[in-house]
Amino acid sequence: MKADYFVDTSVWIPYFREAGSEHGDLIDGLIDEGRIHINGTVFAELLTGARSPAELDRLAEALAGLRFVPVDRASSESAGRNGFALKKKGVSVPLSDLVIATGCISHGLVLIEADRHFEAIAAHLPLKRHPRAEFGSR
Repeated sequence: MKADYFVDTSVWIPYFREAGSEHGDLIDGLIDEGRIHINGTVFAELLTGARSPAELDRLAEALAGLRFVPVDRASSESAGRNGFALKKKGVSVPLSDLVIATGCISHGLVLIEADRHFEAIAAHLPLKRHPRAEFGSR
């Protein structure tokens, strides 16, 4: 069975703004196969970054067909528990990244990202990261 993926904002931004981004072909193929997930945090981050009303509408339309990872009470508690465990190990990451990582872990998704915080999370939690992630981390 093929893996499903979650694409972080750190990868979506260059995907939408730069023709031929590093992950462009991969993302295009995964979209065609219906294997990309998104959550409310990433959706809102992307829409917030729109430069015009027309771009806002294009983004909303482009993201409309993606599978949605819900953030409910149980997943929020899991994220909080994961954050607590990381904090006890001296690891501090943004709440948005913690929610994304927890959703990926809970739903068995492979994360495509370019954000150094996920490397820190994956060092302590069973987060699956796409192999290319290590090259783009900032």
